[in-house]
Amino acid sequence: MATPAVSRSAQSTGRADKSFLDRIEVRHGPVAVLGRFFLAADAAARSRGVSLSFASLAELVETNEANSDSWRPLLPLFDDRCFDASPDNAFCVVGRDRKGRIVATHAARLYDWSQTNFHDEAESLRLFYSDPQRMRLPGEALEVTAPSARQVTGLTVFSGAAWYHPDFRGVGLSGILPRIGKAYSLTRWPAATIVSFMAQEIHARGFASRFGYDNVDWGVLMKNTRPGTLRAAILSVSRDSALAYIADFLSDHRAKIDARVLGRRA
Repeated sequence: MATPAVSRSAQSTGRADKSFLDRIEVRHGPVAVLGRFFLAADAAARSRGVSLSFASLAELVETNEANSDSWRPLLPLFDDRCFDASPDNAFCVVGRDRKGRIVATHAARLYDWSQTNFHDEAESLRLFYSDPQRMRLPGEALEVTAPSARQVTGLTVFSGAAWYHPDFRGVGLSGILPRIGKAYSLTRWPAATIVSFMAQEIHARGFASRFGYDNVDWGVLMKNTRPGTLRAAILSVSRDSALAYIADFLSDHRAKIDARVLGRRA
């Protein structure tokens, strides 16, 4: 009898069977604020019919490919076939509906740019690939004109792969998942800056500030990349500003949780 085909994600780590909260360990940052935030964010997602968990990048890629009607192809920096992915340099958070279907995603990568900067890593395509000469697409290039890109150095997180299934748009997940991505990044790594790209048409809809970025710089021309040829902004936020964006969630009355729950989990 033939052996059943096994997906790449199942071969790597399989689906997460632990609670999202069980995987949280605050290594860096204000423990009280971040601990309360994770509890509140998990509760807020559940109130919208979504349970949070971690997933492999392989599963992120498979989900992206299965939802091409509502989601552009991922940037290679989130594809584990393009670099040596490990829990030390990348993670993915997903939201599942009551049937177990992935309906929301967010991912992040850690880079050490102590001897280089965002501009040079992007234009060389080392941002995307461990071996750009071998892995790049024909004619693929990034042309970075944003002045701030040269100033981003040291430990830096690239946050992205944000997607919400059409059935779950307009319910507030875009106020939850981006914060979770930033909060978990800052608990794991002592990074000074979080950065991202945002396509021009998405930026025009006001998502940069909604996702917590206070610096928008134009821009980067992405040529012949997986998502196509498009112009995007370079977004960035400092560690302190990102923590303020996360803490602001707790002041929203919709994010308040029962103090008894906090006491049980403290």
